[in-house]
Amino acid sequence: METNDKTPRDVHELLLSEEEESGRTVIDDEEVYDTRTKRPFFTTPVIIIMVVALLTAIGLGVIYSDPILTEQFEALLAGELGEYKEQLRKAQEDRIREIENLTSNKYGSLTLFYSPRDAKVTITEKKFTMDCSHAKGETALLECLRGRMDYSQKPVERQVDNPSLHLDHEKKEIVESIPLNDIPIQEASEDRTIVYRYEYSILIEKEGYYPRTFYMTGDKDRPPLKDVETLFWTQRGPGIFAVDFRGADLMPKPETAKENYMAARKDVLCVQREIEKKRKEGKKISDSTVEGIYLEVLNRHGFKTFGEWNRIDEALNADKEWAAKFNKELKKHKCE
Repeated sequence: METNDKTPRDVHELLLSEEEESGRTVIDDEEVYDTRTKRPFFTTPVIIIMVVALLTAIGLGVIYSDPILTEQFEALLAGELGEYKEQLRKAQEDRIREIENLTSNKYGSLTLFYSPRDAKVTITEKKFTMDCSHAKGETALLECLRGRMDYSQKPVERQVDNPSLHLDHEKKEIVESIPLNDIPIQEASEDRTIVYRYEYSILIEKEGYYPRTFYMTGDKDRPPLKDVETLFWTQRGPGIFAVDFRGADLMPKPETAKENYMAARKDVLCVQREIEKKRKEGKKISDSTVEGIYLEVLNRHGFKTFGEWNRIDEALNADKEWAAKFNKELKKHKCE
């Protein structure tokens, strides 16, 4: 019976009242509600995701702001990274090879020959500089080296010594020719960032003659120069450069050519008399043959062409008094 008395009490103790049970339920719901609403948004997973997204955005920004990185990234996505790296390697080799070619040292040789052989020859070396030391990287350096030389700059000049400057004219010394061997055309600094180009002005002169000036350069894009004959260095073989120099005969001034002119006129007169005699004898002599004989006579007296002869003839006959006197003397000339 004790068991029956204790059971309701024990059960009552274990069970909550309806009010208590109702109050307990409200509290539990509030606790659950509060827990859900008060949970922080920036949890560790969220922060990790945001950091990863931010770093990804920054990385993509860096990649797409650089053309090289963009190409690498796109090649990676396409599965062609190995091929892309091989193309980069070949491109770099091509750049290095072109830089070496643009900055290679070049030297040339030529021989000056001219007349009169006792003329004075002044050779002036002009050194121009292309400075690309400011370029950063192979691509920028190559772009700079491909540019044109600034010829508005004042070059460094020096005189090149040669035998014509030391002739003893009283002893009638002459120069057969002036060889110029391995003269610089282009040189570069050891790091290939500075290029030096050399050009040469050659003045050949003698009193009583019209001077001639030649200008030698390796740059075919060089702006033209006035009153000079420009000659270009051309490659004739591996490391062999030369210019097409065909000699320089100075044209005499009229007064200087007067003696030769008078002698030539006398010889031409004798040829004319001989041809006239042969034709009267019935021999046929063509005009082309006559012209060839005349030119041979003129050459013998220092006149290379009919044009040169005509120029001297016109200049001397401009002096009417002298021309009349000479023509009178010419009529009395007796041919041997």
